[in-house]
Amino acid sequence: MNFKDIFLSAGEYYPTNFKKTTIYLHHTSGSHRPDWVVSGWDKDQTANGSTRRIATSFVVGGKSTRNGDETWDGTIVRCFPESQWAWHLGAKGTNGMFDKLSIGIEICNYGYLRKSNNGQYMTYVNSPVPEDQVCKLDKPFRGYTHYQKYTDAQISNVRDLLIYLGNTHEINLKMGLQEWLHKENLIMPNGLSIVEQQRWLNGHGFVGKNGKRLTEDGLWGANSAYAVQSVGKNAFEYNPLTRTGYPGVWSHGSIRQGKTDISPQPNMIQMIMSL
Repeated sequence: MNFKDIFLSAGEYYPTNFKKTTIYLHHTSGSHRPDWVVSGWDKDQTANGSTRRIATSFVVGGKSTRNGDETWDGTIVRCFPESQWAWHLGAKGTNGMFDKLSIGIEICNYGYLRKSNNGQYMTYVNSPVPEDQVCKLDKPFRGYTHYQKYTDAQISNVRDLLIYLGNTHEINLKMGLQEWLHKENLIMPNGLSIVEQQRWLNGHGFVGKNGKRLTEDGLWGANSAYAVQSVGKNAFEYNPLTRTGYPGVWSHGSIRQGKTDISPQPNMIQMIMSL
């Protein structure tokens, strides 16, 4: 696998090896250069000046929104050995368990965009994005319909990286997002009793808000209600299965409600379905 090592300084990640079961896809909410991302993590500190140790193992470069420079487009930078770990999920109440068991991949991308009064698409830091780098979604995701487009080089090289990591760490890439993309068009039959609904939901892999199979007891509770509301939901939305350590490939938004990474762009979906 072809990637460039630009390692973080000692102390910026935890040099302890863990068996990896999951891969999480992020975007940086920033510019196109992965070396700048690593440099920023190296300098990042808490309010009292201590090291934050927030990073992912890999960062994938993109295309400049200022001048279209493609020098870094698709370049994969490794920041630390992926068998080791740093904080990257921010999943409260988990004590870093899933940070330790997962490999993080950041894609250089600003994320959601807003259209200004003069018709330009603007990032959250109020910088313009050219129209050829704008992706319009068919349906809003986390309240936004326009996102900076993932480049062809990013998609192709992230796919290669996922396959490499899946083979190296024995991670089933068809689990996680791909499974839930297959479920997006499922429709529960009408006229089912409560226990029949619970059986149908369990049979198709839907879970309660606790991330567990439903109890098929014919009683309507919060978990059954949550599972029903999950039918037809966007695969990139929050999924409580992630809080149980469910393996495979997920997005940051799968484990963090409110996060807009990764956005469900057609090329990203096609790539995940091809794994």
